[in-house]
Amino acid sequence: MYLRQTAIVSQPSDYTVRQLVKKIFPFVKPFWKLIVFSTIANLLFSGANALVLAIVEPVFRTLFDGTTPTIAANPIVSAGLKAQFDGVVSSIIVAQDYYDSIRNISIVIFVLFVIRGMMKYLGNIISTRLEEGIMKRIRDTLFTHVTEQSIDFFSRRKSGDIISLLTNDVGVLNHATVNSVTTLWREASTLVIFVVLLLLISVKLTVISVGIALAGMILIRSFTRMLRTYGSRLQAAQADYTSTLQETILGIRVVKGMGVEPHVVKRFTSQTASYVQRALRNTRVMGLIPVVNDSFGILALVCVFYVGGVERANGAITPSNLVTFLFVLFGLMQPIGVIANTLAQMQRGIAAGANVAVVLDEQPLIISGERSVEPLAPQISMRNVSFTYGAHDVLSDVSFTIHKGETVALVGSSGSGKSTILDLLLRFYDPQSGHIELDGVDVRTLDLQSYRHLFGVVSQETILFNDSVSNNISLGDENADEARVKRVATIAHAHEFISSMKSGYETEVGDRGMRLSGGQRQRIAIARALYREPQILLFDEATSALDTESERMVQEAIDDVLTNRTAVIVAHRLSTIVNADRIIVFDKGKIAEEGTHAQLLAHGGVYARLHSLQFASAT
Repeated sequence: MYLRQTAIVSQPSDYTVRQLVKKIFPFVKPFWKLIVFSTIANLLFSGANALVLAIVEPVFRTLFDGTTPTIAANPIVSAGLKAQFDGVVSSIIVAQDYYDSIRNISIVIFVLFVIRGMMKYLGNIISTRLEEGIMKRIRDTLFTHVTEQSIDFFSRRKSGDIISLLTNDVGVLNHATVNSVTTLWREASTLVIFVVLLLLISVKLTVISVGIALAGMILIRSFTRMLRTYGSRLQAAQADYTSTLQETILGIRVVKGMGVEPHVVKRFTSQTASYVQRALRNTRVMGLIPVVNDSFGILALVCVFYVGGVERANGAITPSNLVTFLFVLFGLMQPIGVIANTLAQMQRGIAAGANVAVVLDEQPLIISGERSVEPLAPQISMRNVSFTYGAHDVLSDVSFTIHKGETVALVGSSGSGKSTILDLLLRFYDPQSGHIELDGVDVRTLDLQSYRHLFGVVSQETILFNDSVSNNISLGDENADEARVKRVATIAHAHEFISSMKSGYETEVGDRGMRLSGGQRQRIAIARALYREPQILLFDEATSALDTESERMVQEAIDDVLTNRTAVIVAHRLSTIVNADRIIVFDKGKIAEEGTHAQLLAHGGVYARLHSLQFASAT
């Protein structure tokens, strides 16, 4: 006995940052070369950035003192290193002639800024290639994973939420996480180089300034949990209005037909207002971060200015070194601010990453078997099948067999379980108990793709893609057989109206086939089902939504299609299945009776009652 599994759905809040890093890392790993190049470019940028500030002191001394810096006899190693650096800089820019020195200074500054600009440009190009590559990989993997899920996955989620996940969440994940890591690395390398420079000038002043900056970062860090919560709510609000937008566009005929435009507009505007409100809350906290960061930065500058002034009065630091320290410290405020803001923005990216991780961790409940499907004209059987959806019993102990070349009709009142039979035959779901067998073999042991290729399906709601008629018929076949397309279209009574269109088989059908009538869409759907040369045809109330004329044409197409083919027809209108080889009547999830049309009428049971009700309503 096979038991239907229950989906265990994780929540975004269940994921730690470490778990999310492990989840995202496989998408980043293939781009390690770009990461190396990006690292080198950002290091060179940071180095050039630091050198621009580091040469301030020797340049000032050359300009205003006209002297060459020399190595100071200072027992402190850092001061000695700084003096050595100043000496190297002076040996490059200082010449015997004052005007030559000015020229050399100009050239050095120009070269440093060119290198800085080129490295920033190169770093941005590499980073964009890296970020877009990672985002594409995540989006492609996510889309593939979603398409591999069982039908229950889509019944538990709104389609708009899935669309929002693939567009909004992946985009935010890239911008606020992957992009942020690149920014953090660039600014962190700049920060380290600047701190080293500060240490070379004065350890005491560096400890004071770094200590104050760390106090500010600790305060800022307390905002991150709040931002992560707001980021999660922001993504949820975005998914809500995306879902409403998608549902409204797909159901625009119903919306306009019932005149409920004000209702959907009110719902959409309410959801966008909720998004704005949550974005505002997020921004309020985000806005505090630069205020706190700048306040602590200015505090560090003021403290250094005061302590440095005292140190200058005591002769512990030269005026030029104090000026250089202040310049570098001021330059340090920018990377600190960028890092603080980036860490704050990453919280929304973490929330988006958690949404992505939840879906990536979902596993389909319908698992493919490994056994190949070989029979050309199989016999399919249900053995004591019971199925429950949620707390609702849909089928109870159902057994029947469909033989080769037989047309079997399933009828019954709404909710009796007949459409569920088709879902089970296609393995959209598996029964909680009982077996579905193909020539005596449990279908759960068969390869899922090859098993489903046995079937051709025509449903009540025909979905066509925004493509040509030909491509809709040969859907999934990259090397479509044009002759076969026309042959199945002819069998489906579609060739005549297709040929009469301006572009024939190359005519675009529009979004969901909206440029075609309901009957035309159904006949193309029948041709599509036949194109794959299925062994078993499934019709799920294929004519119930059509007008009388369209129903007549589609029914003629179905009658021609059924010749020498195995078929299962779910029908509401009993007039469409009077010629079926066998009719199985369902009542409250059980088989009430079965037989031919004449036998069931003579029996005077459920079928006869349904027939009399339809006949009475027709008259």
